[in-house]
Amino acid sequence: MLRLLGSPKPDWLKHLPKGNHGIRFVTEQRTENKIMTKTIKLSTGLIMALFISACSVTGEVPQDPAAKEKEELPVVSEEDQLKSTAMLIEGIQQKTLGNPQRAVAHFINAKEKDPRNDAAYYELARLHAMNNELEEAQKHTETAIALDPGNNDYRLLMADIHILRDERPKAVEVYQHLAGRHPENTRMQRKLMSAYIHNDQPAKALEVLRHIESLQGMTRETGMQKMEILIRKGDYETAIDEAITLAKLFPEEPAFIEVLGDLYMETGQQEKARDTYLEMLEQDPDSYMARLLLADYYHDKDAPEEAFAQLDKAFRSPQLEFEGKARIIFSYMQWGQEEPVYMDHAMELADIMLSMHPDDSEAWLVYGDLLNQADKKEEAREKYLQGVKIDPSSMSVWQQILSLDLQLGDYEGMLDHSDTALEYFFEQPILFLFNGLASMQLEDYEAAASSLEYGLAMTVDDEELREDFITMLADTYYYLDAHEESDRYYEKALGKNPDNATALNNYSYHLAERKERLDEALEMSQRSLELQPDNPAFLDTFGWIHYQKGSYEEAEKWISKAIEASDDPGATILEHYGDVLYKLGDKERAREYWQQAEEAGRNAKTNK
Repeated sequence: MLRLLGSPKPDWLKHLPKGNHGIRFVTEQRTENKIMTKTIKLSTGLIMALFISACSVTGEVPQDPAAKEKEELPVVSEEDQLKSTAMLIEGIQQKTLGNPQRAVAHFINAKEKDPRNDAAYYELARLHAMNNELEEAQKHTETAIALDPGNNDYRLLMADIHILRDERPKAVEVYQHLAGRHPENTRMQRKLMSAYIHNDQPAKALEVLRHIESLQGMTRETGMQKMEILIRKGDYETAIDEAITLAKLFPEEPAFIEVLGDLYMETGQQEKARDTYLEMLEQDPDSYMARLLLADYYHDKDAPEEAFAQLDKAFRSPQLEFEGKARIIFSYMQWGQEEPVYMDHAMELADIMLSMHPDDSEAWLVYGDLLNQADKKEEAREKYLQGVKIDPSSMSVWQQILSLDLQLGDYEGMLDHSDTALEYFFEQPILFLFNGLASMQLEDYEAAASSLEYGLAMTVDDEELREDFITMLADTYYYLDAHEESDRYYEKALGKNPDNATALNNYSYHLAERKERLDEALEMSQRSLELQPDNPAFLDTFGWIHYQKGSYEEAEKWISKAIEASDDPGATILEHYGDVLYKLGDKERAREYWQQAEEAGRNAKTNK
């Protein structure tokens, strides 16, 4: 079963067989971490005996490798023992103070003063293990165990070292020994159970878990663990039976019914899953989780309207947090690329989400993403602007707003929004680029030059961004009639990148406007067309240079191509074509194109 984007299921459910059983709408807001206090006691005597027998463990201490070494260690005077203990205490203090090297020195002195000071070996072993010096850690731990075989902490450290050395069977042996010595210690039993699970011995893990239940009764936690183990074993039917039992024993806990539904869905028993989710609703009519699970069921049945009806109710639940709603909407956005009905549903869900979380900036931004994908740019921009009013701290959202300003051709909005963004992110060069572009389009060239020069000075590591600044500065200085400065920036841009198509086109066009170096301009324009052969502006430039050279037929050929390549020819291209037609003697058509150019210019000003 696939789950909704961003909604991972418990790791142990991944052991279920894979099938195409739908998309999960379940969020991470599960109740699995609540601790159940209600228990159900089982008979213990026989189970305990069987458990100890099954583990093949007795209370006897096995022969340790360092046992012989213990016999050979000298016995020191009581005075030396006291000095050794003092050194040990000083070492522990140094470790607590964050001085591990000094601590090691004290522990070494302690074991040398009293070779039978088991705690000194233990502390040394812990420090070696922390430094991943596992061979030394194991050697000192073996000595500590030989000196005090009954100390559980020493043996637990040994198990940890075995795990770090990827010696899981040896770790299991240690836990078996401890569990056998302490059959009523549930902490030890749980460690043994976990060791069996990680050593891929689910059957033995299940035996230990049954023993734990014999000690403390069946709890919510042990029930979940039992289902996990059963699934690892591949015993799905027993897992389902266990889930049914737990759901009856703990009717106030919806997690068991939910997991039962999961198991039904994962094993292809979808109708039983639906009945289970309906039962969840009977117990709790306000359960958003049941609604999400039913939505998953209906989605799997290719019934989008029924799935949406469940999500509509789930989204209105205060218990379903924003993050869960956002994940579902993003999934609907993905599906909406193929099926429009999902995009419509996503819009409705986003409306509900916004009504439930009006003060959450992320809710506005998610809605903005949705509208942007639906190509509703103005509406998307409004949602983004609402989001940054609540929380203006996201640079990426400001960039999205400015990008939409550019796409909408709203340069006054771009100037205003870039000014506001710079109040929060004055160190971001890209904002000065947008700010300069807006000023240039609004014909405030002095302000544009100031913003662009400042942004260029701040741009150090991003060569592509520097190139954009330099090209725009060249354009800006041209409009300021600072032609030498403009040419200098164009040459600088082309020096960095000879194939900068925009610089090639703009430089050649401005030379044509000035009627200077026309042959050089024609070469640059031709190169820009090689890079972007269908660009209307580039085609117009190439034609306009021919016009300035007096090649009117050639100019007509290229500017007409520019008009054909443009969905909505601008005033400049139309005016140029009128000029060419006039030179070719077609004065009537020339007047028509000049009139179109004038109208296009008025429209452009109106739309600003």
